[in-house]
Amino acid sequence: MAMNILHGNMVDMAQTNPASVLANNDDLNGSIGRLLFQAGKLKLADIDQILELQVREKLRFGEAAIKLGLVTEVDIRHAVASQFDCDHLLPGEGGYSDELVAAYRPLSPMAEQFRALRNQLMQRWFGLGGRRLAIIAPLKGMGASYVSANLAIVFSQLGQRTLLIDANLHDPRQHNIFGLEQQRTGLADILAGRGGQSTIVRMDDFVSLSILPAGTIPPNPAELIGRGSTRVLLDSIGQDYDVVLIDTPPFDTHTDAATLSVLAGGVLVVAQPHQTRYHEIERIRDALFGSGAQIVGTLLNER
Repeated sequence: MAMNILHGNMVDMAQTNPASVLANNDDLNGSIGRLLFQAGKLKLADIDQILELQVREKLRFGEAAIKLGLVTEVDIRHAVASQFDCDHLLPGEGGYSDELVAAYRPLSPMAEQFRALRNQLMQRWFGLGGRRLAIIAPLKGMGASYVSANLAIVFSQLGQRTLLIDANLHDPRQHNIFGLEQQRTGLADILAGRGGQSTIVRMDDFVSLSILPAGTIPPNPAELIGRGSTRVLLDSIGQDYDVVLIDTPPFDTHTDAATLSVLAGGVLVVAQPHQTRYHEIERIRDALFGSGAQIVGTLLNER
């Protein structure tokens, strides 16, 4: 006789000793129970209770564990994410901002919306040969940095070698979102000849993601971005990545946003319902017309 212990993994009834089930059965590698055990959420003594309740009430392993009060639904969601090799973090883990919904809440509706956006961008831009995408907003506070950070996460979860560049040299935010040192060198330092590409940070918690922070805030961001060295840098580092996302300053406030849009080639406009006015989007469209930059789409950020 066999029983369904862990969401489809079949184990013989004789193997009800928790130590042998979790430690010796290769079929359970990566399963919900093993992952919860390895994460310290379950003890060996808990496994007996769960298995007994699972058989008695014909529940799934996770359902039985929750019913016994041994784990929470959040624990199960994160174990499921691990099963499918999806980079994720437990609440508070890693020291990142809770704005990273794609990492902290990978199964949430908001994270699913970012994955849907990623898929559209793959079809409309990256899948057609585009390599760089500027994320811009007309005004400050509309969520360009938030969108950039979460898009970077979901692209990396897809296995795409992803680089997120904080090119807002006026009011950078990615170092705060990803818990990086504010005074570390970054894009501005490279463009000023005061640093090299070694300043790019490989994010250990996200296998395919790297961050280039803004670095030292310069007195002349527009001029620094407008130099020919910016294109040379983007062309150089772009060879090592499948996806390069560029977080830019507000379009209506700083002229370097337009420069970055042209250098990227592709543009995603971030707007907010009931706040962004249609003429602000039109102004971006008109400013980029004939520049070689393509507006790939417009995102309504309701956060």
